[in-house]
Amino acid sequence: ACEDMIFVPVYIGYDRVLEESAYVHELEGGQKEPENISQVFRARKFLKKRFGKIYIQFHDPLSLNQLLEQHGMGLQAMNSKEKNTFCRNLGFRVINAINKTTVVTAHGLCASAILNTPKTRFTYGHLKFIVETYMTYLNTQGGKMADTLLMNPDYAIENALDSYVQRKLIEALPKEKDDTETIPEYNVNDNQRINLEYYKNNCISFFIPAAFTAMEILKLDAFQFSAPQLHAGYKFLQHMFKNEFAYDVNLTTEYHVRKTIKAFIDDAILMPHQTLPDTYNVTSAGFRKLKFFANFLKTYFESYLIVITVFMVYSKDGLDAKERMKHIENRGRRMYKREEIERRESLSKLTYQNAVDFFLSQGVRGSDDNKRATVYLDAVQEYLNRLQ
Repeated sequence: ACEDMIFVPVYIGYDRVLEESAYVHELEGGQKEPENISQVFRARKFLKKRFGKIYIQFHDPLSLNQLLEQHGMGLQAMNSKEKNTFCRNLGFRVINAINKTTVVTAHGLCASAILNTPKTRFTYGHLKFIVETYMTYLNTQGGKMADTLLMNPDYAIENALDSYVQRKLIEALPKEKDDTETIPEYNVNDNQRINLEYYKNNCISFFIPAAFTAMEILKLDAFQFSAPQLHAGYKFLQHMFKNEFAYDVNLTTEYHVRKTIKAFIDDAILMPHQTLPDTYNVTSAGFRKLKFFANFLKTYFESYLIVITVFMVYSKDGLDAKERMKHIENRGRRMYKREEIERRESLSKLTYQNAVDFFLSQGVRGSDDNKRATVYLDAVQEYLNRLQ
């Protein structure tokens, strides 16, 4: 129908979204409601409130002809399997192009810091330390941050926290009378963690290479390691979470590990060994920072743990897809109440479905496949143990 097809990846982001409750409803597995003209009139009330800024960024256009030329084959010459592979890679390219133009906001970084701290109660100083760690990493990776973060990070962080307090996502703990010296403390509203998860996910793509690398360093349980020791584990995580994150098909595991290690060195998380090549030592302060990055994955580990335990209980012929999901949701709620998992945001139907699709693709269909399932169960439990 045309000589070429051009894809223009466009990023549109918000400090705060008007449809926050609708997005959260979808994250929890609810159906997206069709839009209609009456919603436009009802939306007028939102114009009286302050929702911050909107960010729009454009990536360089992608030419279908150029991509086919790189592929070395035209569409008409491809069989069905080759077309599926090409279209999947095209999808990854578009998603990665959008991710690269994403603007990281104070709301996204604060939500990440709040959810990635192991305690529900935290001080302003502790939160600021984590946010600054993330900002240092983004600077080394060329991540684009909102102007407010670059010009006045203290104000941007305080403004994001105030916004979360006003919406009751977090609670500012009261001070004693006439207390002007105590550092402000906050408490996370457990019922609102899924709202914070949405804002965390707005910037998570930048941190996945760091999260995978940090997780593998922690798994080694040693203060000295060589870079090649991380490669197999990095590939395992990339494979297991292929339904969660879109990876750049042109970049290798070795590239991501090497680039992340350099960023960790710049922030004194790691120190190169004086004599051994490609060997590094974890600093005492760096060990704590590694968990700030690895904790981006904790929600996913917990969701996948819930799903794999259900697969190991019921035979592949014992449940249809709808019944299986119902059992997964029930089991997730039980495990959360028993404190076998920590994060409420792990009870996500969307992540459950991604996990189901992954395990099915790996030949895990029920208790008959427990030998294969145990490999993933043991791996997930080991990763979670390193994040305690």
